[in-house]
This record gives sequence, structure tokens and C-alpha cells, in this order.
Amino acid sequence: MPKNKYKQRPDGRYEAKVQVGYKPDGRPDRITVYADTSAELEKKVRNMKYEIEHGTYISRKETTMADYSRKWYRTYKAVKGLNTRKMYENIIDKHIVPDVGYLKVYEVQKSDIQGMINDRADHRRTCEQIVMTVKQILDSAVEDQLILSNPCAKIQLPEQQKSQKRALTEAEKEALKKADFTDQERAYVMIAYGCGLRREEIIALSRADINLRTRLIDINNVVVFDGNNPQLENRAKSKSGIRSVDIPTLLIPTLKNYLKTCGFQLFTKRDGQLMTKSSYDKMWASIVKKMNAAAGGDNNHQVIFGLTSHTFRHNYCTMLYYSGISIKKAVQLMGHADEKMIMRIYAHLDEEKERTKEKIDMGIAL
Repeated sequence: MPKNKYKQRPDGRYEAKVQVGYKPDGRPDRITVYADTSAELEKKVRNMKYEIEHGTYISRKETTMADYSRKWYRTYKAVKGLNTRKMYENIIDKHIVPDVGYLKVYEVQKSDIQGMINDRADHRRTCEQIVMTVKQILDSAVEDQLILSNPCAKIQLPEQQKSQKRALTEAEKEALKKADFTDQERAYVMIAYGCGLRREEIIALSRADINLRTRLIDINNVVVFDGNNPQLENRAKSKSGIRSVDIPTLLIPTLKNYLKTCGFQLFTKRDGQLMTKSSYDKMWASIVKKMNAAAGGDNNHQVIFGLTSHTFRHNYCTMLYYSGISIKKAVQLMGHADEKMIMRIYAHLDEEKERTKEKIDMGIAL
């Protein structure tokens, strides 16, 4: 049986030493390369020697955080969905590169990462994305033997701000009934109200997704915006986002009427093409303006504030709670990946429903 070309370590991995140049004193400068199999190690060694011979190899001591982050993105994230790619591009180009991009990878310390977070304490979601991205990049750097350990551990995120998410007010519900919507606007807000879909899920709907006989809407696609341009992706926000949602009785007349006039895609521009970001924003501004008018306001007197498409989604989740729908079923209907988000909403509504402090105060009042 042929003997393995490379030495196998006690942990099962194979290792080889590759000369990458010479040290200042003239001695050969070698680095150790590791792999799980002898064949994988042979490929790594061959690729490294090729880079060295053609002058494209960069010593791990000289690899900056900017260069490595972009290489990591091209290797692991460039094939992801549009929104995911844009998120990683934004974090790398606007946060990691400006703050720590000049540092060599091995020079990055926990204090550097914490400093990035501290400077952005007013934007917790951005901080969460920075920590997530840096951790993945430096985990990869550990695997590539650029560093021994990942310094991105136990980073302190800013305190969670109290959620501004809310359900519809009674005034907004009344305005919803009275507003002078176009057929397209009414179909949009009623689907948001009665089914709790995300914006990107609603504007991706087609006739094939609506079944009035079974009273189900199938959610399989999303529309994502690349700048102003829409892209229809054959996937929901996550695997759990691919689902069927019941069409409530209230929504049937609206959908029946709208399906008589709309094209294959339910929500489009006048030319029948998918909505651009600007065309969606224009439609939503019209919806809010008409609801404000129906509630007694006008251009000079605003009575409806902070209304977004997500307000309807949160209202739907609130309705599920008060209808006695279980957390497990609510997770399925909302298209969440796990129960955490629904549990937070349900827990908040439990507390609001109980109003414990007020009841205790009333109970012990003299």
C-alpha cells in the first residue's frame, strides 16, 4: 500500500510545510498548511506554489483585513440572494474597511471590534450585523491559519431599544374601511391586513398564488430591490417563509373583484412590469394620504403617523394572539424561522393583557 505523501497529525489532519520566501537573515520562510485529507492538502499545496511562482501569493503576515474581508465575501457570500449580498457588502465596505481595513488580519483585537460597536451604539441592528460578519470572517481566517483564535468573542452590543412595532389603531382601522383606494391599493392593504404578509411577499404575488376555491394564498417568491430595480426571486425570505396562508372571508370580495382586472402579476406598474422601488413608494404614500383623509386629516393636518406596511403585519400577529392561535401555528402563518420573534410579541401582549401592576394597585388600594 503506498505511503501517504504528507504527515498525519494526532488530531487526524494532514500537514505540510511550504516555503513562501526567505526571512531577513536568509533562512527559508515556511508556513504550515493543514487539511482533513491528503488529497485536499495536495490541492492546497499545489495552489499555493502556483501563486508563489506567479507572484500572486500574499504572505499571511501582509494580508490586511480589507483584502481578506473582500476575498471572504467573494468566496462565501457572492452567490447568496440579493438582499443578503447587499447586507454583507454594506457591512464590509462601509464599516469594516473604513475602521479596521488597514490592519493586518493578525493585528485585529477584540478592542478594535468593540470600538466599532461603541461608535454605532445608536444603531443596534447594524451592530448585530457587524459582529455577525466579523465573526464569520475571522472564523475563516482561523481555518486559513492566518490567526490562531478569533478575537470576536463576548463583544458587548448596545442595549436593545424598546420596539416601536405596533398594531393598527382604531382610527386607522376605521380609515381602512372608508378610504377611497384604487383597486390595486385596496387589494394591497387588505392582503396585508388579512394575511399578514411581508411587503416583498405581497408585491411578488401572481394569479397562480391565489386559490379562492381553497381560500389559500401560496407564498413562494419575493421581490427584492437592487436600488430602484425589482428582481423576482424564487424563494421566500427563508425556507420557513415558503408557506400557505388562509384567505379570510373579509378578503374574498376584494380579491374576486381585483382578479377580474389585474394581469398575471397582481401588483405592477401601469405598463404591467414589476413595481420598482419608486413606484411602490408612490403607491404607499397614496395609501397613507387617503387613510389620513378618511380619518379627518388633510395636507395641513396629519392624524395618522408612522404607518408602514409592517404595521399591518404586526397587527395580524396581534390578531392571531387575541384569536387564541398557538405560538407554533403563528410561527407557521407568519413565516418565521423560529419561535423567538412570535414569543416576544406574545409575551408583550400577555403582559399588556394582564396589566399586573395596575391590578395589584387596585387590589391593595385602601
